[in-house]
Amino acid sequence: MKRSIVVSSLILYLAVGLSAEASDTGTLTGKIELTKGRKGENSIVYLKGVKGPFVPPDQVAKMDQKGKTFVPHLLPVQKGQEVIFKDSDAFSHNVHIYWGKRTLFNQVQGPGQSSEWLPRRTGEYLVLCDIHREMSAFVLVFEHPFFAVVDHQVSEEFTIENIPAGTYTLVVVREERGDLKEYEQEITVKANEVNTAMIEL
Repeated sequence: MKRSIVVSSLILYLAVGLSAEASDTGTLTGKIELTKGRKGENSIVYLKGVKGPFVPPDQVAKMDQKGKTFVPHLLPVQKGQEVIFKDSDAFSHNVHIYWGKRTLFNQVQGPGQSSEWLPRRTGEYLVLCDIHREMSAFVLVFEHPFFAVVDHQVSEEFTIENIPAGTYTLVVVREERGDLKEYEQEITVKANEVNTAMIEL
């Protein structure tokens, strides 16, 4: 399988007259180019090796059930961040969340209803609808906020900001034939710079 990740850097200039000390963080921008034959579902990009601790955001993450499909198919959240599942169809669904083979959450939802779930540990969670067996999705829970969603139907670009300067592993996560696959590449994020990554899968 052909894949390549090329990383480069551009200096992020401070505004003229700015007297504050330089930040020790940088920005990562990039683009994921999918080769012929791959599905247009979303990808998740995240950094491995970032040290904490980190506080979960107040913003609620959302996954919808629409047209017998979980949207988005892959949902990244931070540990301790509330997740809301909504039924936007005109018929009932249920949200069945698995940690491995263990059921952590199982809630029936009628049309227009929603339910809340709070992930308390990092890792990947499988989400199914037992009423409509063709429906599936994944929730990826991270310790830190340094991740991004790439919706290939809209754009192949991503941006992750305020990353502590250092060397990390850049990981791209995609579903292939029902399983999550990861593609990795070491990168260095430099302070006060926009670091760029071009990814071909």
